[in-house]
Amino acid sequence: MRQRIISACLGIPVILLLAWAGGDYWLVLSALAAIVGLYEFYRGVSLAGHKPLWPLGLMVLLWAFAFNQTRFTEALGVINLLLSVILLVFLHPRYHILDLAISWFGALYVGLFIGYIWKLSSLDYHFGAIVFTLILTWASDSGAYFVGTFMGKHKMVPHLSPNKTWEGFGGGFLATILTSIAGLWLMPDLHIWQCLTLGIAVGLVAPLGDLFASAVKRGLGLKDFGRIIPGHGGILDRLDSLMCVAPIVYGLTVFWGG
Repeated sequence: MRQRIISACLGIPVILLLAWAGGDYWLVLSALAAIVGLYEFYRGVSLAGHKPLWPLGLMVLLWAFAFNQTRFTEALGVINLLLSVILLVFLHPRYHILDLAISWFGALYVGLFIGYIWKLSSLDYHFGAIVFTLILTWASDSGAYFVGTFMGKHKMVPHLSPNKTWEGFGGGFLATILTSIAGLWLMPDLHIWQCLTLGIAVGLVAPLGDLFASAVKRGLGLKDFGRIIPGHGGILDRLDSLMCVAPIVYGLTVFWGG
């Protein structure tokens, strides 16, 4: 716990500073997180006996990260598919179709979702949008942790995460909704019902991001994706919920004209 607190005290101010700066600063932070996240994912599948194709993975990561942001993304997608065909033909049987599929999935999962964390900086009131997304995610995690610790009795999905309970889920869900209302000032272009909608959506989606990461780690026989953040594990361990929350906040805000 001490390491978790120290890491948070050192990391949060830096993240908030880069979020406030936005632009290229937030882009660099997001891109670095995506590259490290892909490394963690590929390291995990390698330990499980698979052989991810790194050059292809980095190309797919770039495509997914910048999806719909440049006029070259469609062409890059076609190039990646053609590269996949070439690699599998000439590297078979050293590499299997499953290695190719895992390479694609890992890069899409990391690139698309962390790409939306970057895209938050393109919204009006970008600092407020990023902070709002962060505090909603933290509210979900913290509410679930504290309520689950003191009141949790009914296991939610014990085969994936033995400590998660339905009581904890309810606590995280309620904390997220209350936080969304309290954080209305961060998103002045949104009405209260829109912030409430975001709170409900995040309250439902954030736990799924955590559980999905747990399912991947269980399947690979991992405890954590990495150790880059003392007390928290790897980048993917820390961002698993946020990666699913960011597309929700971005998508709904854009849909509402933010």
